[in-house]
Amino acid sequence: MIEFSGDFDSDHAPEQLWNYFTDPEILAQCAPGCDHIEQESDAELSATIAVGVGSVKPTFDVDMVVVEADRPNRLVMHAGGDASRNSFETVAEMDLVDNDDGTTTASWQAEVNVSGLIASLGQRALGSVAERLVNDFFEDVEDLADEGVPAESKISAKPEATATLEE
Repeated sequence: MIEFSGDFDSDHAPEQLWNYFTDPEILAQCAPGCDHIEQESDAELSATIAVGVGSVKPTFDVDMVVVEADRPNRLVMHAGGDASRNSFETVAEMDLVDNDDGTTTASWQAEVNVSGLIASLGQRALGSVAERLVNDFFEDVEDLADEGVPAESKISAKPEATATLEE
């Protein structure tokens, strides 16, 4: 299990950002390596995402389930993906903290299990790539919010979903 975490400061309020983080079209534009995201239900998404770690560049078929959606404060998602000789499972959490001045701090963390060739590269390589990808994602969301690109919340939590990898 590999753990990642970080913070991102935004010039926008949590209520405004919530729409960007829960709009599949916005997510598809901002997620690095994302070919597309399809909304399967209110809480379920599927995607194709290519991730390069060193010389290993798998393209994952990813299934995601939103297990907690407390608008505009907290979003928790379980995701798993398979690619040729690679797979992963993750629980990702994000808290949007209102800074009481119109800005937000997005605090995020993820626990990831990886297997296959990508796992052989080690935590250090995976960590630096994950940090770059997450920062690119948040910066792209911020850019769209700055530009006033319309975003609509279309994702909600799956009833009675759980967010643990052990199950």
